[in-house]
Amino acid sequence: MAQKNERVTIGPGYAVFPALKVPDTKFDELGQYKADISIPLKEAEPVMKKLSDAFKAHTGKAPSKSVNTMWYMEEDRDTGEETGNVVFKCRVKNKRRKSDGQIWDRRPKLFDAALKPVDVSPWGGSQYIVNAEVYCWDAGGKKGVSLQPVGVQLIKLIEGGGEDPEDMGFAKRDDGFVADEDASEGFASHTPDDTEDDDGDF
Repeated sequence: MAQKNERVTIGPGYAVFPALKVPDTKFDELGQYKADISIPLKEAEPVMKKLSDAFKAHTGKAPSKSVNTMWYMEEDRDTGEETGNVVFKCRVKNKRRKSDGQIWDRRPKLFDAALKPVDVSPWGGSQYIVNAEVYCWDAGGKKGVSLQPVGVQLIKLIEGGGEDPEDMGFAKRDDGFVADEDASEGFASHTPDDTEDDDGDF
């Protein structure tokens, strides 16, 4: 059986409805951090194999190949056809400490490409790598395995409206204003219109 502290590293891939600065409270009042990541199937297969083995060891059966608590096959929103990518569901809920009633903020650590800690709000389309804990759970007579993000390394950051400046026709210039590293804060976190998580992480 996989231990709760076993981890996997996934990516680089693209962020899918992330919530990494402010937790998403749509389905949980204490909030849930999300680091879902989309990568091509060929690159995803080794991770899928490892997670499938952990799932089978914990539950006694193999997970669904298409949709389960660990991943799903990405579909084009317009056509409904599969894109050839796999989206790994990396989500972790805040908890209330029993001893003092305070909230245990389980926000994943964020790092830039040079491994420097950062405080930003990635939007969908950002490129990152996710390190997640393989969490084996047993709740209400159900067993499963979920991925709980521990840290995220940002390779390409998109904030605000989610558009890349190069896509707007801009290019780097050497003769203009350059902001200091600490001059700006991240925009408010994007809250997706998503479905409720069913990972059993209470």
